[in-house]
Amino acid sequence: MHITEKAIILAGGSGKRFWPRSTEEKPKQFLQLMSDKSLIQETFYRARRLVAAPNVYVVANANHSKHIYDQLTKLPKENIIFEPTAKNTAAAIALGISKMNDDDVVIVMPSDHFIRDEKNLQPFIHLAFKSAAEKDVIVTLGIYPSKPETGYGYMEVDKELLETWNFPFKVKRFHEKPNLETATLYVESGNFFWNSGIFIFKVSTMWNAFKKYMPDLYKAFKETDWDIKKIYESLESISIDYGVMEKADNVAVIPLNIEWNDVGSWDAVYDLMPKDKNGNFKESEDVIFRNAQNCAVFDKDHHVVVSHLEDVIVVIEGKNVLITKRGTTQDVKNL
Repeated sequence: MHITEKAIILAGGSGKRFWPRSTEEKPKQFLQLMSDKSLIQETFYRARRLVAAPNVYVVANANHSKHIYDQLTKLPKENIIFEPTAKNTAAAIALGISKMNDDDVVIVMPSDHFIRDEKNLQPFIHLAFKSAAEKDVIVTLGIYPSKPETGYGYMEVDKELLETWNFPFKVKRFHEKPNLETATLYVESGNFFWNSGIFIFKVSTMWNAFKKYMPDLYKAFKETDWDIKKIYESLESISIDYGVMEKADNVAVIPLNIEWNDVGSWDAVYDLMPKDKNGNFKESEDVIFRNAQNCAVFDKDHHVVVSHLEDVIVVIEGKNVLITKRGTTQDVKNL
């Protein structure tokens, strides 16, 4: 059977978690945080290594069109799909697959994740494509947890399945972000995996899931006159996890032992960066640490001295400055 493999990059985002560097006008995926490429550029080239170049699509907010055009110059303009307003990932995925054939097999990828071990990832992606095409399942990528993480959702599988090594495994249950005690139990049990937010499915399989679990969304796209603004006005803002994945009985997972991070805060960026012997990271040589440990300064334009401090993160962007304690940067979005 010939499989047409395609990729959808979801490029939404509100720009709240990485203030002052990100804003509503320029959210996280357009920032250069770990390399000389932005997160969305890294994701785009990752997608191009998985599927043919003409088969990569991006679903983005219309307000971010300038950044999309500026940063993804090798993406065909007809493969850019703009949402009139943000309605979360279920709507974005429905809009993306509305441009595709029912027999296409699609990988959906967030635009703002970090993956270091891409060569190890590729054979598992192709296995997921094959499984999705042949078995009418929605395949997810699960990550073996390296620590008790309270910022991620988890997927549970039966322990007996793990012994078979017969990928993908049927997902027994999705679990919301746990507290530290629960997360520790998940990691110790060995049959819980982080939910990466990366999904692979046949287009017809996802439409069937929408029809069963989100009938209003299905009708809006399939049974109404095609007016995207009117369609979006009628849609509930809900994630694909809540809308489909946690309800469906045909979800399977391929667990991966790779370095993956959803880069959800400045703490996450600090964790990924190389540090000196005292645990300090600096973006510029104009930064000086004196009697400081486990600190980070994200700035390229100022002379900054951090003295006699521990566990502090400093971010400077133009006239705006963030100074906060490490371990608290998830709270930036509430500022």
